[in-house]
Amino acid sequence: MTTGMMVCNSEKKANAMPSSKRHKAVVPTRRASVAEDIVTEVLLRLPIKSVVRFRAICRSWATLLSSEEFCRIHRAINKAVGVPLKLMYFSPTQRFDTTAAYSCSLSPGPRDNQLLFTLDYAHGSWVEVLTPAPCHGLNLLYDALARAYYICNAATRTVVRLPPCGDAAAHRMSTGLGFDARTREYKVVRLINGMRLSHEQDTIRCEVYTPGGSHGDCWRPAARGLPFGLRRYAISAADDKRLSPVFANGFLHWLIQPYHEFERIRGAILYFSVTEETFRCVRSPPVPASKFGQKPLFIAQSGFYLRCSPQLPAGHLVEMDSQLCLVRDLRNDPYHSTVEIWRLLDYSSGDWSLDHQIDLSGYVMRRELREPQSVRVIGSIDNGRSGKKIVITTCKHKVHEKFEKRVHTYDLRTKDLYTILSVTETSKSRYGSLPCNPPASGFSLFEDCLAPLHKTDEELDLSSAPVKAVKEILFRLPAKSVIQSKLICKQWLRLINSESFIQSYSEHRNIGRRPKLMLAGKGFNIGTRLPYC
Repeated sequence: MTTGMMVCNSEKKANAMPSSKRHKAVVPTRRASVAEDIVTEVLLRLPIKSVVRFRAICRSWATLLSSEEFCRIHRAINKAVGVPLKLMYFSPTQRFDTTAAYSCSLSPGPRDNQLLFTLDYAHGSWVEVLTPAPCHGLNLLYDALARAYYICNAATRTVVRLPPCGDAAAHRMSTGLGFDARTREYKVVRLINGMRLSHEQDTIRCEVYTPGGSHGDCWRPAARGLPFGLRRYAISAADDKRLSPVFANGFLHWLIQPYHEFERIRGAILYFSVTEETFRCVRSPPVPASKFGQKPLFIAQSGFYLRCSPQLPAGHLVEMDSQLCLVRDLRNDPYHSTVEIWRLLDYSSGDWSLDHQIDLSGYVMRRELREPQSVRVIGSIDNGRSGKKIVITTCKHKVHEKFEKRVHTYDLRTKDLYTILSVTETSKSRYGSLPCNPPASGFSLFEDCLAPLHKTDEELDLSSAPVKAVKEILFRLPAKSVIQSKLICKQWLRLINSESFIQSYSEHRNIGRRPKLMLAGKGFNIGTRLPYC
């Protein structure tokens, strides 16, 4: 009996020991999970700059801070707290092939302009901002001289150059950036109006590029194509290079300027569903016939003859408070000079609401907003204390090739206009003559967002360790040998033809060397090289 009791007790102790060990093993796990949750909550409330730095601590933190869920929650917390938007503007550097991006605060008081990043091989004042308002944290840029597109995240200071446009680079096109909420992917959409390359290809078409998507690192046709009934609107949108499409409510919108048809003034907005990849159309706000002039108006100013279209008032689209708005320019109205801001209420009915009217009859408003050649609303800010303000950019011709660009904020409550930034820029046409139109806007709003940027296949290939070793070897070879190395394989050919390699090779080969002058002429002096003195 006693032996049985001892066996039973020993079995109970044996059975009890594992449970005790399991209990002791569970406690540290729970404590560890609680500690990890606390650390995650702390990291979610850090500024962007600190989060980017903390990615270098260890691999687990790098994985956590780069995950899609962390980036999405961090952006939602910043929006709930009310982190204000900032201004990004581009300025040419001393080098022709480099452009610098700077940030500026939109709040009143002293401003400290900070360098965000530099765009190598981007040609100075030719860089255009195609998304004045950020699309889920990203902005789309375009180098008009090199015909290259860039996607940048100003908060993390990262930039990615998109694959080349191919044959469509020489055609007229309009490009915008959108976000697919269903797949959580960004899409670059462009309307192209060009020559027919084959019997099966239309002159007007739509192409889509998805960074890091399943379709590969290339441009592809839109899934649903372009309906025949909307071709005329699509052609008009692709031909108008002044304004890019605006992303709002999951759609990219192109404004079709009003035109006369059977004594009625009609206007429309062509919009593209980023998720479904389909086109539709909605009517624009009503335009009174009295707002249109009868004849083109020519204004002589500083040696320029500016042609105003008889189809005024002009307008442009903008995204404000996550809603699509239309800004109507009525500055040339002789009776009541204003700028109107309409908001789209419903896509099916086409109803609009006139939310704001900016009166330009005052002296300050007339000087700052009526005299410039172009006035554009790029968004709004609301920090809660001082109320909502509208951000307005202007461009005014000064003399010869000089243009003055300014950024203002208009207080809707006090009706006051504040000048945030003023820069003077030199602009020329592609052929060196004086520009007929004001230069493109180099201003954009950006938000603190950790949205990741997917590198292209070319960037991934050029950033690998073997390719870096090959580059170091090629830098030390003469130009003739480098050219012959193109025949080794396609990867070497792509590497040697890349702009980054050409620029780096030139800088490496000319370190410490005096520049030389080559004189070319007839007779015996052809190709003679003389040292530059």
